[in-house]
Order: sequence, then C-alpha cells, then structure tokens
Amino acid sequence: MYIRIISKKEVILMTNCHPKFEIPTDPHGKRRYESAMKHVEAAKKAGKSTEEIHAIFKKVMEFNPMDIDSIPKDEAHAKYRSAMVHMKAALEKGKSSAEAHEIARKILNGETSGHCSAKKD
Repeated sequence: MYIRIISKKEVILMTNCHPKFEIPTDPHGKRRYESAMKHVEAAKKAGKSTEEIHAIFKKVMEFNPMDIDSIPKDEAHAKYRSAMVHMKAALEKGKSSAEAHEIARKILNGETSGHCSAKKD
C-alpha cells in the first residue's frame, strides 16, 4: 500500500499500482491474454524494467496474428509463426475458420507430419 498525493488537498490511498484490466472473454482475447502473461513472466525473469514489461504486455494484447511479418523469426516463436502462416494460407484458400484453427492447433501441438498440403495444387 502507498499514498499518492495528487494535490495538497487530495491524497489517494492506493493498494494496487496497476490500473484495472478487463480480461477478454472471447476465445482469441483469452489466448492473447495467456500469451501476454507468459511473455510478462519471461520478461520478469530476464530482469526487464516495469516500463518494458508493460510495453510487452500491451504489444501482445494488441497483436494481430494475421500480420505474419510482425511475428518474430526467432526459435522461440518458430512453431507459432508456422501455425499462423499455415492458418492464414488455409483461410486464403477458402478453408473454414474451424478448419484453419484445427490446422494451427495441430502445428502448435506437434501433431503434424511436417508436410504442407496447401502447396499441393
């Protein structure tokens, strides 16, 4: 708990430094939130500052997974990037949202053979 002085006449007693954040209730929002929290934990372990951690959280929460170029190309994101590339390709080829999500799920869970059927046209 700490005291925050707004002016000589106004003092606010605060018990939590963070503004209230509404956790998304839609499936994509929930997944983004879970991902943001994983990134936050990694940032804390890496010794990042509070400002850097908040920036990471915000970046993940505002992330558009269909913007493939914005997905890091490092080893830690390789499987996720592959899943999003294949999901986007499936949607562009007319697959349903459910089919595209299933493709991404299989890639993320390592349930694929490593052969892309989207290239067989």
